[in-house]
Amino acid sequence: MIRDFAQWTATFSETSDLEQLNNCRVGIEAADYLSQRILNHARAKEPLVPALGGLPLALKQHIEEDLNTFQSVGIEPFFIFSGLDITKKDDPFRQKQDEATVNANAWNLYDSHQAEASVTKFGESTYVTPEDLFRALQSVLVERNVRFQVAPYSAWAQLAYLEKQNYVAAISGASDILLFDCDKVITNWDLEERQFRYTRREKCFADLEKFAGNVRITEDIFVDTCILAGTPFLPTLPNLTSANRSELLKPYSAIKMIMSNGNTGYSVVVNNHDDPRFKQTNYVDRYRKARLAVKNHPVYTDDGKIEPLNLSQLPNDAVQYLGQRLPDEIFHYMSRGLINPQILQWRTTCEVFEVPPMDGGESLEYKNLVSSKLVPLRTSAINLLSSTLHNWYRHKDLTQRCWFLDPNGKQQETTVRVERQSETPSLVDTWNVKEATFKQVVAQHKGCGHIGAAVLSLQDPDFVSKSVSKKDLKNVLSSTDEILYNSIWRFLALREYVDSSHKLTQWGKVLATVIAGLKGQAELEEAAVLAVELLRLGLLTADINMFPAYNGAPMRGSTKDQNSNMLVSRVAGLGTLRHKPIGFTGPLSQHLLGYNSIIDVVRRTLRDLVEVASTHMFLTGCCNRHADLPVISMKLPFLLPNNCALSIAVKSYLDELLSNDADPTSPETKARVVGTASKRYFPQSIDFSGDLQTAFELWDAVFDGVKNNGGGGAVPETTKKLWTETNEWLAARR
Repeated sequence: MIRDFAQWTATFSETSDLEQLNNCRVGIEAADYLSQRILNHARAKEPLVPALGGLPLALKQHIEEDLNTFQSVGIEPFFIFSGLDITKKDDPFRQKQDEATVNANAWNLYDSHQAEASVTKFGESTYVTPEDLFRALQSVLVERNVRFQVAPYSAWAQLAYLEKQNYVAAISGASDILLFDCDKVITNWDLEERQFRYTRREKCFADLEKFAGNVRITEDIFVDTCILAGTPFLPTLPNLTSANRSELLKPYSAIKMIMSNGNTGYSVVVNNHDDPRFKQTNYVDRYRKARLAVKNHPVYTDDGKIEPLNLSQLPNDAVQYLGQRLPDEIFHYMSRGLINPQILQWRTTCEVFEVPPMDGGESLEYKNLVSSKLVPLRTSAINLLSSTLHNWYRHKDLTQRCWFLDPNGKQQETTVRVERQSETPSLVDTWNVKEATFKQVVAQHKGCGHIGAAVLSLQDPDFVSKSVSKKDLKNVLSSTDEILYNSIWRFLALREYVDSSHKLTQWGKVLATVIAGLKGQAELEEAAVLAVELLRLGLLTADINMFPAYNGAPMRGSTKDQNSNMLVSRVAGLGTLRHKPIGFTGPLSQHLLGYNSIIDVVRRTLRDLVEVASTHMFLTGCCNRHADLPVISMKLPFLLPNNCALSIAVKSYLDELLSNDADPTSPETKARVVGTASKRYFPQSIDFSGDLQTAFELWDAVFDGVKNNGGGGAVPETTKKLWTETNEWLAARR
């Protein structure tokens, strides 16, 4: 947002009734909508999301209520999401680090039994950003058949372009849209009162002209004023933070400096280039890049091209602020939600920034996971993506930087290698299975979702032999099911669950056993894959010291009781506690939140891999490019994050069994504890007993996989022994 915008425009912004937009299509900036209506709105804000992980529990309900309101007055919303980020942050770790510190302070209050104060402190955290909710919003929009688009870069430029082309009658979003040529911007929705507030760009001009003594304000002067006042493109001009200027609103201070320095922002920054504050932040160069980024910002045009707003004036060194160019085709897939902007950002900038997770990332296991163990998965995704791009991308490595320091006190860095002759594409190019080939074998697995049916079908030798298939340009993959199944099979190949002849590997057999053990519970299939991945990474353990600085681990009974509880609770954390659509009510655990961070970063990495696998199919001409991309994207696995509520519920139940001298294995004790937990500890849960049962069924399925061991060799004997002992312990307590 333009600094001090609300105060600056308070006297000339306008309010109108929703009915004024009847029968209109309105372009809505997704990030601004999520910030205003979900994360910072009294009716929707859920303070304990930073303590629980995942998504706000009432997120979907609130979005649907707003969509219903729009529909009731004949407004057609068209949501625009931001894509790649042109701006380069001073410190890419700072925001998440600062908010992780806020979370840590809240945990200190919780651990000292100051419950209300801790909830208030969690509510102050802005760790969860609108971008973290993009996929969740998109999933609701696709379900409701509401259109959206991911802009190639900033949503602000795209919205201004859509208004200019009369594709939308009005636009809504952050004040930064005013940097671009537009008529007016809706800056606030008050849907409860069925009103909206907006600001006309011409009134901004008029107010600045009045302040400057009726001097004519040109387009360039206006944009300079806004940029120097402070926007995401450029920090506030250092001079404007001086004590003698702090009394003026930033746009007024900026216009005052511009008018006394040659009437241009460039003159202002150049005249101050010797100021230590300018040198320290490289402000002059950053101003130039910001100014050009606004003037020549790329947009998705109505004829499907990615072009700068001022194409005819595009300078030769545009790469300095726009970054390396990607093909228009891949921007198209991003615009429809098939592939997320972040992995494309990694590829174009050659940088991966690993920020601290919600819990703070204090454990050695988490740090090793992101700095080492997940690198092979990211390498597979980057190599597959790069294989379809310009030659420059096929040999340019990426540098991954983590927020923490290595043992030598330097920023932890890892190289993601890109191989010019990568074998990664060969792992997937034999998966072009038509529906006529897989329809019958998939139909045998009723109740399974796409993952389950895809995995279990590979137990059929006849199908496996038929599944080896090259691309057929005359008969490409067309239906949604064809694209989904082949995307998943390609993902399985990349993760070495199947070999080059499409037969299940040892880990593939473990996964198939776990899937079969679910007995058709499709909603647990993603949990099954995550469980196997965590086993492969050596992280699905009973190690109660994984997070030594965090409270909230099992605490009752013997060491064996605590370790067994720990392992069962971590498996349960892959599932979901059904909760009423209101803020969470129940006990918390920083320990289990820490493990949820491990689950989530593995899930996100798998999602990147499956998105790249699917996008690669389109980029190489294996699919009909007119397929319903948003629907396909929302059906691909690992879309949304999970919270740690079910792991807390299971841990609490198993701990509570040991809370007194009663026999923890007696039916009476178990029934009493279930009743107490559902009413006292988790009063807003929808079916506490049923969710416990689901958690134990998930345990059974994963235990079957461990016990089966893929025919031998996949799971270490020590792990099998631990799981067998834990299973015996649990059997008497469930």
